[in-house]
Amino acid sequence: MNHLFPMVLLLMLVPQSQKLPDAFNQLPEEVREKATVIFKGTYREGRGPNVYIGGGTTAWRMESYFNVKKVYRGKVGAKTILINSRVSPKINDVSVNLEVGRDYLVLLRPNEKSMKVIRSREYIPVRDGLEGEEIIAIVELK
Repeated sequence: MNHLFPMVLLLMLVPQSQKLPDAFNQLPEEVREKATVIFKGTYREGRGPNVYIGGGTTAWRMESYFNVKKVYRGKVGAKTILINSRVSPKINDVSVNLEVGRDYLVLLRPNEKSMKVIRSREYIPVRDGLEGEEIIAIVELK
């Protein structure tokens, strides 16, 4: 019984889960439940490393990434998260082209290797950007 008061006080002082944007609640429940990382970020594109294409030709690889603004779920140490897509995953048979400079709510389920990089602040090569099943949903915030 002597430990009850400090525990109640501690629970009152611990920040409660942050309120997610309304766009989160508009997603189907099965989509929301899959995500282990949820953040608000600004979509960007930029020039990546110069790569050899063949025949003596090189080209700049384009990188697609999000600048992380606010984390709602999961541990994110990285300030940018690279993705191998310029289009959001289909939800209810709808996907959208991502627009540079716009804010999005991003729901991810990274594999173990990707999660290790997201938690740290390591550089992620373009070829190791998140893709496919790791990207659960990307929803534009208005």
